[in-house]
Amino acid sequence: MLYRVDWQVESQNRDDVFARFVDSRTNSGYDLPDGLIMDGRWHDVCALKGTSIWKTDDVELLMQWMQLWNDKLELAISPCIDDEAAGRICAETLAIS
Repeated sequence: MLYRVDWQVESQNRDDVFARFVDSRTNSGYDLPDGLIMDGRWHDVCALKGTSIWKTDDVELLMQWMQLWNDKLELAISPCIDDEAAGRICAETLAIS
């Protein structure tokens, strides 16, 4: 299943979050567990926010990994689907309307 994670950094946490992000690139404590894949991540460093797409069959893995960040970031996790699945749902909805 796919999940979108949006985050927002409060300005007073900026430097701590920036330092943690730089450290996370080489610190194995931030490695993803088996069964959790980050499909992509995009940052707006000026607005102190961003979004990422994750793949997992176990949302608990995603929520557990986010514990590494939720002390400094406001996080929102939302299930999402790809175009193919959205197209099926839209077609089925139109058929029953």
